[in-house]
Amino acid sequence: MEGSIWHTDLLSEFNEELYHDVFTTDNIASNEISKRYQEQEFFGYLLERENHKTKVKERYFMPTDFLGSLPIRVTSKEKFSFKGEVLYFIRKCESCKIPSIKAMSFKELWDFFANYKHSEPDHHKLSRLVTLVGYIERINLRIVSEASFGKDGMVDILQLTNGGVVNLYNATLAKLKFALKNHLIIINELGGLKSAEIGSLQVYLTQAGAYKASYQNNSRSTHGTKETMNLMATSHLIFHNTPEYYVSKGQRYFEEMFTPAIMDRFPALLMKGYVQEDFTVSPRIEDVPIEIKNKIKHFISTLNYYKANPLKKAKYEVDRSFWGFKGKELQRALRGFKTLTKYLAEACESEEEFIRYCTILKDCRFDYLKLISGLETLNLGEY
Repeated sequence: MEGSIWHTDLLSEFNEELYHDVFTTDNIASNEISKRYQEQEFFGYLLERENHKTKVKERYFMPTDFLGSLPIRVTSKEKFSFKGEVLYFIRKCESCKIPSIKAMSFKELWDFFANYKHSEPDHHKLSRLVTLVGYIERINLRIVSEASFGKDGMVDILQLTNGGVVNLYNATLAKLKFALKNHLIIINELGGLKSAEIGSLQVYLTQAGAYKASYQNNSRSTHGTKETMNLMATSHLIFHNTPEYYVSKGQRYFEEMFTPAIMDRFPALLMKGYVQEDFTVSPRIEDVPIEIKNKIKHFISTLNYYKANPLKKAKYEVDRSFWGFKGKELQRALRGFKTLTKYLAEACESEEEFIRYCTILKDCRFDYLKLISGLETLNLGEY
């Protein structure tokens, strides 16, 4: 059953079972705002959720002090009106966080996560590693594949288990600004953006991809003032299909939309294969053995542990020349690969296994460069 437990319908039921009547970061429906309640000014966030009994959407105001306690269960609330809008003021709450406990090794965590059948197990497993590490630490990478590879599935799973992940299609600056509350932002399928939106995204990705601490937006919407967006705690992964997919649809592909500066900051990995697991029917939640449910809980708590306690040192390393980065790539792209392989080393049982996976990653990088160049070979240094 283990492969099919990652069906999103089943995970949605598990999420509901685990977080029933609980507010998470997914319920946040605003940036920080102010509201007047009982003659006092409070700063906080709007939360939205559907009432299970009435099926009507309800809006809550959560004071900023409670933000660090999410996910929360409300224990005391009061209905109030502000400028004609009816809200519930959250007076008291209790945190419902699954503890950050190392219930698995990192190898067990990696082996378990999204471990459904795939035609290219090594590529699929490395894409799962990229997703996990992107959740734990800040990295900037691209995953490029055919549409059937299963990129979105990994993100859906992580969102339903741990939360703090957002998958943005046609990501505009406004969407990104709101998404920065998450640990991991997936920028997905940018073909529908207008020229002006691409220009704004180019500026944002240039700064995010250079591992800047913040992004400063100076636009008409901010009346000429500089609006600062904190980037410190957020990874950015870009998902897109191979160039042939877009050419066949008469659309521009990634390299035609953005400047070489973005390629340097977001190196691409060409992943091959397709999902083979049968997800046509979801298992019923009542049929899932308790040991599997507990294993999912252990996965959640262990990923929380690594998020709170990132690895300090790599067990194995490769020389920086191994990846073939040159010039400015050494300043930015290499950082993401060093972070990624730090966790790869933690999961490998031998240096030989570590080198094997590093070689596959390098092949994925060069395979994409060859695909873009249109040449059989590409002279990018020692390979």
